[in-house]
Amino acid sequence: MQHNTFFMKLILWGFCLAAMVGCSSKEKKDNDATMNEALRSGVNSVMDFNDSLTETGQVKPSPRQETPLSIAGSKAPSSSIYWNLNEAIKIQNDEMIVKESTQILLKNPGDLRALNAMAVSSYRKGRYNLARYLLNKAKQAHPNSSEVYSNLGVVDLAVDDKRSAIQNFKKALQLNSEDAVAAANVGSLYVREKDYAKARVALEVAYRKGFRDPKTLNNYAVALAANGKYDKANDIYEEVLKQQPSNKEALFNSSVLLIEHLKKYNEGLDRLQKLKFSGGPADSKNKIIALENKAKAGLK
Repeated sequence: MQHNTFFMKLILWGFCLAAMVGCSSKEKKDNDATMNEALRSGVNSVMDFNDSLTETGQVKPSPRQETPLSIAGSKAPSSSIYWNLNEAIKIQNDEMIVKESTQILLKNPGDLRALNAMAVSSYRKGRYNLARYLLNKAKQAHPNSSEVYSNLGVVDLAVDDKRSAIQNFKKALQLNSEDAVAAANVGSLYVREKDYAKARVALEVAYRKGFRDPKTLNNYAVALAANGKYDKANDIYEEVLKQQPSNKEALFNSSVLLIEHLKKYNEGLDRLQKLKFSGGPADSKNKIIALENKAKAGLK
């Protein structure tokens, strides 16, 4: 799976209109002070992203999924002023990222690459308010950058502000309909909210752009199955199981699909046996028994 250098990619969770959650005046002053200090000294004193959320949910009749979340990074410019920063990003050296970003921001306070790099570095440390502050700085300077809105959505998810996250992912897709990071994240949020029609559309973008991590694929298959695209959903589960033969969510979801929809009872029973060996998802024991009974009855 190919991504831009700074995709901090791991796991995530209609479009709703919601006001962005802003900083209080005191918090803004604190953030300004922190930012100024960081710019002066280059010390590691910026906000951070936590890079992943996990979520489980259901699609009828009862598939389960985990929700992936991705963090975008600006494309690495080739200019010599970014050489050291690009190297720091490659090795994910946060102290070096802050130092090099600081040097760039002293000359150009609105530099997208530097602001985004510092925000992502901050996010990884759990400093979400500072990450949002830095990204809002980037948004002011670059209002048409889809990746800034996408990353703001990731920060919103980290503080459990799902409505604002959807708003930001929606904006990212308005600016760039092929923004795979925003598509993967908003699609996963739609799966969680059981809006499977919108989830399928968004996740198709992520899939077409090369997202092949198991959790994104699981969500895509769930959305496909919920929209009656059973054969395609089965193909996607096959992709997951090629990567992770013991993936519990894929084994369970595909068992449901094979037995209850495709009527491929032997294949479904084989998946259930593998699932029983590895241990199924939480609270799936009764459903596994019911699926097994249904498959055996279908074979008689």
